[in-house]
Amino acid sequence: LKKQAQRYGTEIFPGRAASVDFSVRPFKVTIDNEHMIEADTVIISTGATAKYLGLPDETKYAGQGVSACATCDGFFYRKKKVAVVGGGDTACEEATYLSGLADKVYLVVRKPYLRASQIMQERVMNNPKIEILFEHNAVGLYGEKGVEGVHLVKRMGEPDEEKIDLAIDGFFLAIGHTPNTDIFKNFLELDEVGYIKIDNPTSKTNIEGVFAAG
Repeated sequence: LKKQAQRYGTEIFPGRAASVDFSVRPFKVTIDNEHMIEADTVIISTGATAKYLGLPDETKYAGQGVSACATCDGFFYRKKKVAVVGGGDTACEEATYLSGLADKVYLVVRKPYLRASQIMQERVMNNPKIEILFEHNAVGLYGEKGVEGVHLVKRMGEPDEEKIDLAIDGFFLAIGHTPNTDIFKNFLELDEVGYIKIDNPTSKTNIEGVFAAG
């Protein structure tokens, strides 16, 4: 893809877009607070970052059993046991996908119910390889050479609270995403979550010449 873009004259600047100025054309984009690019048109495709629980062990085992992308990393867990954290459509989709690879999938749900659509709920509930653990919170991970298990607390804060260690090989997060739009908030209209508002069915934003593509 990079070579194809360059073949059509695209200049590629490595680095991170640190700030923008869409107040007047030409628009300005600053890369790593060092290099400024000017353009009459800007297409935004900064994506979103997966949310994590905030456990220190998520960082400790990054790349060693912790993932936020089942389709990216599921292949490494063929015939193994994995846990998926979340109770929405994404979590159910990830669990369903992983059930085609892993021997066992635990769906760890903080609440006593799933938030997913009815069809997704039925899909995971009727899958013999998926076990739903309602009212369970993941509070830590353990393992010598990568993830070997997850520390769970059932009915956290209740009189019958129970601590459980569950042996797994992979720990997948599916609790949503945070849009990477902070640098645009002073110029573009965002929704309550932070995603850029567009003029459907186009990709136009509230500023002429600035488009959002994903």
